[in-house]
Amino acid sequence: MAMEMSMQRMADLERRVLALEERTRRSLWTREEENLRREEALVAQYGEYVDKTATARILGVTRATVYAMLSDGRIEGACSGRRVSVRSIARYMATPRNRKNQSA
Repeated sequence: MAMEMSMQRMADLERRVLALEERTRRSLWTREEENLRREEALVAQYGEYVDKTATARILGVTRATVYAMLSDGRIEGACSGRRVSVRSIARYMATPRNRKNQSA
């Protein structure tokens, strides 16, 4: 009797874990799709590359911060460093710890 209940509980726990894994997978996929849509919207609005002033405006930071972000790799430069990749800005904005900085 005890062994039968233990097996039932194991089967129930297994079903719950599988359901949780499926919900997590769906949630992550939805987040990836959302990030892609945000990236495409920013590119449609600003183009593939923007100058550092526009980057600062999009991110809600100063130009000095933009230069620091470029130097440490948080965002990517383009056009021999004269411009910034809008896609890299979107990726930066999509990371959870940076969402508070979104203003666009």
